[in-house]
Amino acid sequence: MLRDVVVRQLRTRANFTELYFQQDGATPHYALLVWNYLDNIFPLYWIRRRGSIDWPPRSPDLTPIGFLFWSVVKNKVHERKPQTVDEMKEFITDAFMDTDSDRKLFRTVCQSVSDRLDAFVKLMEDISST
Repeated sequence: MLRDVVVRQLRTRANFTELYFQQDGATPHYALLVWNYLDNIFPLYWIRRRGSIDWPPRSPDLTPIGFLFWSVVKNKVHERKPQTVDEMKEFITDAFMDTDSDRKLFRTVCQSVSDRLDAFVKLMEDISST
């Protein structure tokens, strides 16, 4: 799938040679075969654990809304049990289109991120004023 779908799609982009590819922490993605392939396709431009660009899974740079959104989409896709790549594509598209039903949940999560950032700023102001 990585070679036949993901990289093939990415190669159609005009900025392909400028792209950074981020691998998640799934165990199969760390097979030497996969590492060698990605080293060849994205030399020094792919983000992975213990790689040239180290980015740990569940990085604080990724917001909770990102995790929530992808979890919602993934759950909607897996509920339908796709059997082919075409079904997977269709189910992913459907899941994206159906996220309107989850809008209130997404707003709540966004607000909680904002509230936590505000609390952190206040904490830092309190510390710096003492």
